Amino acid sequence: MIRTINRILADVMAERSLDWRTCYADIVSRPPDGRTVVCQCSDEAVLGDVRDRVLAKVGPDGRRIEFVALPAAGAALPGGLIAASSVADVRRTPAHAAELVTQIVYGDAVTPLREDGDWYLVRLDDGYIGWIRSWHLLEVSVERQAAFGASAKHRVATNHATVLEGPDEGALPVTDLVIGTPVMASQCGRRGWRSVRLPDGKEGFTSSKSVEKTPVHKRISRERLSSTGLRFLGIPYIWGGTTPRGFDCSGLIQRVFRLDGLLLPRDADQQALIGLEKPDGRADPAIAAQNLATGDLIFFGKTTRQITHVALVLPENLFLHCYGQVRVGSLDPRSQIFDGELVANWQITRDVVSSCK
Repeated sequence: MIRTINRILADVMAERSLDWRTCYADIVSRPPDGRTVVCQCSDEAVLGDVRDRVLAKVGPDGRRIEFVALPAAGAALPGGLIAASSVADVRRTPAHAAELVTQIVYGDAVTPLREDGDWYLVRLDDGYIGWIRSWHLLEVSVERQAAFGASAKHRVATNHATVLEGPDEGALPVTDLVIGTPVMASQCGRRGWRSVRLPDGKEGFTSSKSVEKTPVHKRISRERLSSTGLRFLGIPYIWGGTTPRGFDCSGLIQRVFRLDGLLLPRDADQQALIGLEKPDGRADPAIAAQNLATGDLIFFGKTTRQITHVALVLPENLFLHCYGQVRVGSLDPRSQIFDGELVANWQITRDVVSSCK
């Protein structure tokens, strides 16, 4: 029975171009006798399609199957959750040894779908689904989230910042923060410090240089994307990383665009579907580079259906990417930072900036 449901689920997901990253599904037998099978899914349309096909195939045995749309009706889940750690890891399964798939930062809101012991299955604002340990999360009502969002006119301006109990370098730390974290800030009587209030209500003091007024940009800027990306040079590669503590290639790109006000999908293959497609570099990178503009995205892989890497175009045929660490590469074969093997896998070029105008 479970094998049949799994096959049908795989077919439905493939037909809809979905996978585990944005559509969670779980099929288990229910103890103690194992006679009842429970199929849980985060997408009601997918669940409905699976249910119809399964029942048509198994006939009377369908009475043994429960189909549950997540979050399940009556589940005792919080109404709203936010990250209460400077960086919170999101894993593929509810275990610390599980694959790190992405991260959220202090104050980011998530939607709970399921609870399993000390772990929550959540949906992030980019649609990604994964598991977060409960100690990284705080239950906060939607109304309280909205009130803080309306009052938090500032954000962390530096890659890293420390909030202290008092306006003194010798004070005990309250927490650390990463760039982009929203805060409520006011001037402190002691020069060089600002008092801040965090999304979970904690308060403290941080360097005035670590805080800026949250910019309101009417449009995405190619120059800002370039300058923001370059501030992350040298930060090491971490699979699943999305912050200055460590990036993977697509996590870097998503963070750069997010800081300029645009939320991109999480992974490189997902990002490769966004924006206006431009000539790629397979035929002749030198010629294709002439069609590039700062802020374009170039994607690499064995084929256009197997995108595994992404980079941000910089001026002068350069590009920024996370490859071991955040670094600059070149599309010019004469350059010392030209990587012929990587450039040979250049498959797709996207202009996200123009598509936002």
